[in-house]
Amino acid sequence: MLPYNMVPQKSSSSTICFCGSFKFYHQMENVAAKLRSAGFKVIVPQPSHIRHGANPQMLKDKYDMSTLTKWEGQGAFSHLENIRRSDIVYIFNKNSYLGPAVTVEIGFALALKKKLFSYAKIADITVTNFIEKVLSPSQLLKYLKTI
Repeated sequence: MLPYNMVPQKSSSSTICFCGSFKFYHQMENVAAKLRSAGFKVIVPQPSHIRHGANPQMLKDKYDMSTLTKWEGQGAFSHLENIRRSDIVYIFNKNSYLGPAVTVEIGFALALKKKLFSYAKIADITVTNFIEKVLSPSQLLKYLKTI
């Protein structure tokens, strides 16, 4: 028998992974801060120097496409690992916008049997079937407190 301190303990709060366009990055971080202050662990995709450098064109001029593609891929795979470590995936699709990377993340989350929630209704009728609930950020917080 394991000593008491060696018994695995269930976490008292869920880990939520946000997936969304970097054009909503600051809004995602603001919502994440509110959830964190309520005791939840929240993972938000992190912008790379490629997408959010002071001068993205300078990077395109300075580095070859192979290098830029490699760096983008590293960021994408890193966020897939964030999804793997989460309990819930929140699609931050403000204005119902879903970019191609987010659709890949939705598919990955589905393969891992993660619970999927979205900020706004999803226009695509196939993807709509995979979303458990459409919840605004304030509704998400209320819901998370009940589970």
